[in-house]
Amino acid sequence: MIAVLLASLAFAGPATEPPACAVTRPQLASGRYGSRRFWTILPTDGVIRARQGTDGSLGWKLPWIPDRWRGGLTVRARRLDGPGSMRVHSVNWGYSSTGKGSWATAVTFSVAGCYRITGRSAGTTLSYVVKVVPA
Repeated sequence: MIAVLLASLAFAGPATEPPACAVTRPQLASGRYGSRRFWTILPTDGVIRARQGTDGSLGWKLPWIPDRWRGGLTVRARRLDGPGSMRVHSVNWGYSSTGKGSWATAVTFSVAGCYRITGRSAGTTLSYVVKVVPA
């Protein structure tokens, strides 16, 4: 009996790989993703190649562009393929040369991985999935 159990364990094969990260692709070649009311710019391959800090965290800036300013912005993220988190350091409003405004959100990811990021402003929500890796 024990020999049969050991033989079956030997042929069980390697542990399964974690599922692939089903990244969100931009809707346009420019990288734009979202709606006329609230959108962002995504990497065309869905991969953020972030700057690695001395503590190992991965830093990035997330852009958020509303059709017009209507108040604040909240940004959250959840890692989908294991433990990890995203920390929001700042949310800054600014204007471009065209007079349109946008937010730049400085964030750090605790570890590389697959993250669902969600921004919410004035009742409008925008979510997408990216893979975060060191640059």
